[in-house]
Amino acid sequence: FDVTITLPENYVVGATGTLQTESERRFLEQKITETEALVKGGFPKGNDFPPSSPVMKTIRFTADNVHDFAWFADKRFHVLKDEAVLPSGKRVDAWAMFTNQEADLWAKSAFYVKRAVAFYSSLVGEYPWPHATAVQSALSAGAGMEYPMITVIGRSGSARALDDVITHEVGHNWFYGILASNERDHAWMDEGMNTYYEFRYMRKHYDDKRSSQQLPDFIQKSTDHDLYELAYLLQCRRRL
Repeated sequence: FDVTITLPENYVVGATGTLQTESERRFLEQKITETEALVKGGFPKGNDFPPSSPVMKTIRFTADNVHDFAWFADKRFHVLKDEAVLPSGKRVDAWAMFTNQEADLWAKSAFYVKRAVAFYSSLVGEYPWPHATAVQSALSAGAGMEYPMITVIGRSGSARALDDVITHEVGHNWFYGILASNERDHAWMDEGMNTYYEFRYMRKHYDDKRSSQQLPDFIQKSTDHDLYELAYLLQCRRRL
């Protein structure tokens, strides 16, 4: 992919691919500095759209070895950046872009992206692309939606839930992203395999069964299994 986007200059853009526009890189670095100060001092209240700049800018992204391209833009985005170091020594940029809505929960979001990339790379295979990015935006279907190198995340309610969703969506860079599997024909190769590794991540970093609170009390008293294990066993007994 070789994509150019023209829009008012006060928009922050996250996208699949490598940003090729030097002035936009400087713009993002400035946003990172501003956001790091807000993490320490507190985010402002309100989430209104500022007016669009009358000055336009054109930015360019290129991406190799991906089967899809996505981009997100918001004038309200705060920006954080971290870096994952993979077992081979390769470095992957971890970006997070988010608005004032649940901003406090997103204070460690770039770290969550970084940790997810490192976790999947250590167990499944090294992440092949230069960055992984999570953006917080309006979403009407589920908690998140993945595209190569970038995912959009909806409202989460807690830092732990945000970590979980970011990790799950970053994981889709392997399943479906790298494998290029067809989810409509083979859902287990996308959601199934990815959810397995997501659960391993959550048990490693939160040390609990994660879903037991969703079970009624009388079931919790009669089993050590969590909701997902019980659902799996049910399908096994149905020979499905």
